Amino acid sequence: MDKREKLLQTALELFVSQGFNDTPTSKIAKEAGIANGTLFYFFPTKDELIISLYLKLKGQAAESINAALAEVKSTKEVIKTYYEESLKWSLRNPNEFLFLAQFSNSPYLKKIGADEISAQTAPVLQLFRLAIEEQQIAATDVNLLYALISNQVFGVNQYLSSNQFSKKERHRIIEDTFSMFWKMIER
Repeated sequence: MDKREKLLQTALELFVSQGFNDTPTSKIAKEAGIANGTLFYFFPTKDELIISLYLKLKGQAAESINAALAEVKSTKEVIKTYYEESLKWSLRNPNEFLFLAQFSNSPYLKKIGADEISAQTAPVLQLFRLAIEEQQIAATDVNLLYALISNQVFGVNQYLSSNQFSKKERHRIIEDTFSMFWKMIER
């Protein structure tokens, strides 16, 4: 692992366990075994470190989800696969998911450019637009639909993470909660 990646991995662990405000860059550098100057070479500010980590993790999640979407054809199945794969990724990557949740509820989100946010959400918003055009779901603001599915993924992740379920039970809960989501938005 190169120094930049080591810093990002250490920052992830510390931000999740201690929060953004209680994690000084000096602690990140020390825990990573890397000089402060090297940290600032890669990330001139703490804000840039946090934003870089966010963009990296969002990219990893999107890559994982998009790989599963490649085989799916119908609009409903694509939305279902997006939902299921988002949950599966979050369960496989608990620290990464906790970081993304923390970031999304912080002032740092406002530091991400509108173009970047748009690039991240555009595929899902387009998916909802298509489902509306096909009259599969109610004609409503696609940004609201995105907020609903995102918050449901977060809530179901918390529920699954805080309980001991078998793989079969976990799968059933994911299936059932998607059905509930679909009933809420279907036409």
